[in-house]
Amino acid sequence: ICTPAIKHYVTQRAVPADKIAVLYNGVDTANFQPDSAARIRIRRDLGITDNFVWLAIARFEKAKAYPNMIRAFQKAVADATTKPVLLICGRGSLEGEIRAQVHSSRLDQYVRFIGVRQDIPDVMNGADAFVLSSYLEGLPMVLLQAASVGMPIVATNVGGNAEIVIDGVNGYTAPPEDHTALARAMTQIMQLSEAGRAAMAERGRQLIRQTFDIERILDRWESLYEEK
Repeated sequence: ICTPAIKHYVTQRAVPADKIAVLYNGVDTANFQPDSAARIRIRRDLGITDNFVWLAIARFEKAKAYPNMIRAFQKAVADATTKPVLLICGRGSLEGEIRAQVHSSRLDQYVRFIGVRQDIPDVMNGADAFVLSSYLEGLPMVLLQAASVGMPIVATNVGGNAEIVIDGVNGYTAPPEDHTALARAMTQIMQLSEAGRAAMAERGRQLIRQTFDIERILDRWESLYEEK
């Protein structure tokens, strides 16, 4: 659950404010961490050399707003001197439509559909930044994982996304269903120096360790049960 959800329930008088609390999802930071060997291996396996690589992991369903992401990526590609690559990981009922949009947008050489993977920490290490275009979210585990690996993130400002992606600190947020703003944020990430992206990635790692590490979350659950 995320803070905006709590505020919604309280505002709607679904539950009294003193009877509800935020208990975040937790991420295993030992499993999701920077791994230079995995980065080399994944990029070699995918045939990627010097391209800037974006990664998206989400179901191909309406709430994830992939059409908006593809439009944003098309603009980011057009504005980039060195053309980036977008890896899309997942399955879903709208996959055919998204593939058709990629083809009609002439992005086939820049977008790769890599299906469902069992090596998500490795795949994340192979990319340079993460993008999420949803118009509806709770507190996405995938953003916690991406930040834990050490990826700058661009995400829409919905649900609990802004609790994970602090605008200008470890990534950038954009309004939902606004592909121009999403593209602008993606371009900002790509235009950062390598040192700038590394600093942003480290700030994201620190946020996860301090707030969302699974051990901290379990401690909070235990404290809650002890209070009862």
